[in-house]
Amino acid sequence: MDFVRLLFGFKGRLNRARYLIVELALLALWVAALYGSSFLVSSPEALSWLVAIPMIWINMATTAKRLHDRNRSGWWAVAVFVVNRLSYLYYGLFFGLSFGVDISTVWEMLLVMLAVALSLLQTWVVIELFFLAGTDGPNRFGPDPTRTARVAAVASRPETQGVPDFLVRRSGPLPGG
Repeated sequence: MDFVRLLFGFKGRLNRARYLIVELALLALWVAALYGSSFLVSSPEALSWLVAIPMIWINMATTAKRLHDRNRSGWWAVAVFVVNRLSYLYYGLFFGLSFGVDISTVWEMLLVMLAVALSLLQTWVVIELFFLAGTDGPNRFGPDPTRTARVAAVASRPETQGVPDFLVRRSGPLPGG
């Protein structure tokens, strides 16, 4: 998969490792833009938007492909995006209100319930995208991104009485190689 399709396309599948690499690169770029822009340009807000728009697109595209690997619709990436933005908005509001602003107990309880709900949603998003393996083999979104030609050749050999192939020691060269 070439980098343009990897970063900007919404079709296909993306495994956990590549998704993690892209997300860490986006995080590093965001931190560099956040802290480095004030030193480089006179209008850091304009640069922030110029960097944020492609980063959001890349995040949405790679999240959709990761969801495809889990055999889920890429439209769930919109829900992930909304949950993330609501979390940022909520925590900004929560920390703003918790320092000296007087609110009623009812509003305080609603904010706490919202915090719990958003935390549970965020936790599930992290588990779904970063920890759960993708669909084994091809699914409706394309071939398995973790399979290579060598794995396909190994998979075509007969299985030995229910023992996984990696545990069986074979003598001689691999078939076809």
